[in-house]
Amino acid sequence: MATVDYSLLASADVVENADYIAKDKPLAAYQWIERIEQTCALLALNPQMGEVRETRGYGKCRSFSCGNYVIFFRGIEEGVEIVRVLRAERDIDQF
Repeated sequence: MATVDYSLLASADVVENADYIAKDKPLAAYQWIERIEQTCALLALNPQMGEVRETRGYGKCRSFSCGNYVIFFRGIEEGVEIVRVLRAERDIDQF
């Protein structure tokens, strides 16, 4: 079975984004987390999905859109490592 490993920053991104959504819509925050987790599980099974990116702080990785968010990840032997989960509006080329 493919695994999903979250970096410390990716875990913090998920918590921060869910907390922001939950301020107005707690159920939507729960659904957002489920959607992110499902997408990450899909990426673990298909680590060649997404666009190859060269990032400033994390080197070469891939990106995949999930709604208004972009998941940055790397394929690892057992699945994927999720590097960051960022809002698409952010200047993601700077991370």
